[in-house]
Amino acid sequence: MASGRRWVALLLLAAASCAHAARAEPTGDDYDPYELSLPDTRGQPVSLGDYRGKLLVVNFFATWCFPCLGLLPLLIEAQQKDGAAGLQVVGIGLDREAELVLEPFREFYRIPYPILVGADRFAEPGLPLGPIHTLPTTVVISRSGRILARWEGVLPRPLLDAMIAHDLAR
Repeated sequence: MASGRRWVALLLLAAASCAHAARAEPTGDDYDPYELSLPDTRGQPVSLGDYRGKLLVVNFFATWCFPCLGLLPLLIEAQQKDGAAGLQVVGIGLDREAELVLEPFREFYRIPYPILVGADRFAEPGLPLGPIHTLPTTVVISRSGRILARWEGVLPRPLLDAMIAHDLAR
């Protein structure tokens, strides 16, 4: 019985740790966000520079994060709806188990955008788009490479829709 309570406590702690939602200021222009390069779930290197000229929505998540799962349908819908117009969603999974859980996760949810393997590297300061302390964290990068927003927690649909519409209308 104590073991069951321990699991409930761990689940509540995990949910609380990734449920905080707040707009975070963009991290500045002191680096090029296109410098970030990570392997995808099949081990192939992918650089954000490959998407230069597109509106990028980079979502840091973990498969165990309940709020991250809640954001998933919004990101899938955005990619399907606006991908042809110049939007590119990129997921960066921070699971320690890396591709062992991320590739089955991508397949199960039929995620139409690339999932990159970030593991636990992004807690460190000084990394492009980091540090990441809250899940999910979403960074929106304009087609010109400027960070438009950095949001910790579940990104509200109206805010994402407005950023997409504004940048893609240009």
